[in-house]
Amino acid sequence: MKKQLIVLSALASVLAFGQAALAAENVQGENYNQKATSLVEPAAVTEYQVTWNAVSGAANYKIKIVRVDNPDPPIVPVIDLGTERVFKDVPYLKSNTQYRVWVAAYDSKGKLLAQKTEVKTTAGEIGGIIRWNLGSLN
Repeated sequence: MKKQLIVLSALASVLAFGQAALAAENVQGENYNQKATSLVEPAAVTEYQVTWNAVSGAANYKIKIVRVDNPDPPIVPVIDLGTERVFKDVPYLKSNTQYRVWVAAYDSKGKLLAQKTEVKTTAGEIGGIIRWNLGSLN
């Protein structure tokens, strides 16, 4: 009987130690996840926007963005923007990289009125909004 009590006591100690170890792992895991998610702050992301001047008679603008060193697939495939002259949906862009930005203006019948292609380079900015203004389309 005494021997069984010692065995049960030892078993209870092992189980209690195992539960304590699991609890410690869970707490460490939660702390690790909290640290990992707090390293990327939304304010630390640089947002790029492309703007350009209005073209007389334009009913539709289109935009396309590709990396100069790796144009396929495009970062932004050809997108119809309607009459909008600010493109805010630029995805995350790699720092210190050149991108070719193409914007074109079309009339209501689909005739090309003007277009412009410009190479822009990202820098190591952290946070904020970077506006690439293409100016007048030719």
